[in-house]
Amino acid sequence: MPKFLLLLYLLLCFYGLSVSAQESTLGTDERNMLIYQALSFYYNGKPTQARAIAEVLKQNFPEDAFFRELTAEIIWLELSQKSAPQRHLSEDVNYGLVQRNIYLVEQFKEEIFTGLVLTQIDLKKNPSDSRAVFLRGMLKARYGGFIAKFESGLKSYAEADRETAEGLELIKKAVGLDPSLCSANYIIGLTKYMLFVKMSDSLINNIIIRWKSSTYDAIGRRLDMGEIFTILRDSMRCRADYYYAKDVEIDKKLIFQDVFVKQAGKMDDEVLPVLEELNARFPENEKIRDNLFLVKLHIKNKQ
Repeated sequence: MPKFLLLLYLLLCFYGLSVSAQESTLGTDERNMLIYQALSFYYNGKPTQARAIAEVLKQNFPEDAFFRELTAEIIWLELSQKSAPQRHLSEDVNYGLVQRNIYLVEQFKEEIFTGLVLTQIDLKKNPSDSRAVFLRGMLKARYGGFIAKFESGLKSYAEADRETAEGLELIKKAVGLDPSLCSANYIIGLTKYMLFVKMSDSLINNIIIRWKSSTYDAIGRRLDMGEIFTILRDSMRCRADYYYAKDVEIDKKLIFQDVFVKQAGKMDDEVLPVLEELNARFPENEKIRDNLFLVKLHIKNKQ
């Protein structure tokens, strides 16, 4: 365990007892309402408002790793906007602008590392705790993605690959322990899709990924667009009603529409209702709005 994580673990164990003894003033309905509000702000591209709500949730549930993961997710959006303010979030960022906002990088990592410590405490009590396994997988997968996007260099890519692979293995384990978490399989489908695209870009990428990528091993060393579509469709048919999977339930729809829209108009009829649902819920999300316009245009031109 890295020294920082070990120190954080000891601090939580020995000094966090007074915090854990405090009862949250929020009931289940209030908690769920705040999660809904935070996610609404987040997916409408308003990380400042979303984070303010996430901080309230963290204070009320200091031992819950989900609220660390949620806060990290929001910080990712904030850094994306600051490092590439005129671009969609899926595109490359300006590393110079990332460095100007290095405090957000540090805050993101603090949330991730604290969440990992919290899940480690839970798993020490019960190694088969599907919730802790799931959240630990989400934290690691998110951390790997963050490194790949916002940090540059061979060492960073190796770390991103390792963290992502570990996260995927944990997510698969969590689904095995609790099949109702199968919505999270969209992350497997997304990873396969991203590797498929990257390996198709160049022979060098193809060779490096096949020889060196732990993530490629974690997804079964097999890439097929038909299988990717099947995984994403299956994740859409799943539904996890847990409060700590509410972001996953939205994320899977965003990934579904984004991947399917890129298929040269072949899947417009399938993706249209998903886009209409997302646009109605998150009307300020520019990427959803653009994709909806594009799909409607495709359908109109076919008539």
